[in-house]
Amino acid sequence: MVKSKFVYLKCSRCGKRFRGATRTEALEKLRKHLWKEHRDWMIARIKAGIRKAKKKAGNPRIIGFLEAPLIEKITGRPYEEVKAQVLDAFVRLLLSGISRP
Repeated sequence: MVKSKFVYLKCSRCGKRFRGATRTEALEKLRKHLWKEHRDWMIARIKAGIRKAKKKAGNPRIIGFLEAPLIEKITGRPYEEVKAQVLDAFVRLLLSGISRP
């Protein structure tokens, strides 16, 4: 069986096939076709991607809430109390190396 020397791609919108000597060549033809024949669909896809990225960036996960149950289980004390004590100790440690002139 002889392998084909061409790369074939198919448009997901209309089913038209594109052939190129390399994958890059075939993708270039497909992209040109998509922008020429399916412009509205391409714009909608781009806008959907932008909305998805904004939604993902606008909702950051707060790690403190994820580790709170674990810290409460280990220490047997409320998370906020442990967090405040750790922060105070860290600040004292940082400030101990700073001397006033």
